Amino acid sequence: MTYTVLASNPDTNEIGIASTTITINFSRTFPVHRHLLPEMTDKGIIVAPMATIHPQNGYKLCDLRDAGVSWDDMEGELEKQDENWSWRQIGAVTTSGETWVRTGTDAWDHASHIMADGSIAMGNFMGGPEPVKAMAKALEDNRGESMDERLLRALEAGKAAGGQGQPDLGPVPESWAMIQVFNGQQPWPAVDVRVDFDVDPVPKLRRLVTQLKNMDKVLHTMSYNPSKTFDVYGVVFDMYNAQV
Repeated sequence: MTYTVLASNPDTNEIGIASTTITINFSRTFPVHRHLLPEMTDKGIIVAPMATIHPQNGYKLCDLRDAGVSWDDMEGELEKQDENWSWRQIGAVTTSGETWVRTGTDAWDHASHIMADGSIAMGNFMGGPEPVKAMAKALEDNRGESMDERLLRALEAGKAAGGQGQPDLGPVPESWAMIQVFNGQQPWPAVDVRVDFDVDPVPKLRRLVTQLKNMDKVLHTMSYNPSKTFDVYGVVFDMYNAQV
């Protein structure tokens, strides 16, 4: 019941993921990443385990990749360790732009994925392939944008194309959304925002991403020039007052 976009841009040293679903508190199990914090390395990876999710598959994928298992052999190795493999949907992107994705035959229909150069659009529990197609197109059309903007536009395109749903149920609303972007410039994500238990989380996700960029200066000051923290901390109160 989820649709997701992942992308990597080695030229700008950015890698990220954005996702939305009706499942509340989905961040307890999603996504999985490794070798991105506190430093981004050439082994950096983000994994999106979806459909009837088992996050252990994300960690196993990372372990297998660290052990040198090839992408060609990855599915077979994961399937050996998961008796419910046919119910899973899982995708991965790396800092170097490698991509890998699989959609199980029992993943909630409609389920599909589209993989392009350094990006993946994927989803399940949809009325048809249109949301995934729209997200894939948006990922390609917005390659020149910053990673957070590119991912947000793709997620918004998926929602506009129908989002979640089934033919017998019709559209299903989202209640959770997230975005994470890593760029290796600090020991925390460049963007890390979640909206949970909300009636319209995708628009709110965009508003928060825009507002919370004001926190960049605060976080850097607290970490590297702590005596000046309250010289810049006023932005926190400004954002708080804007919400109440």
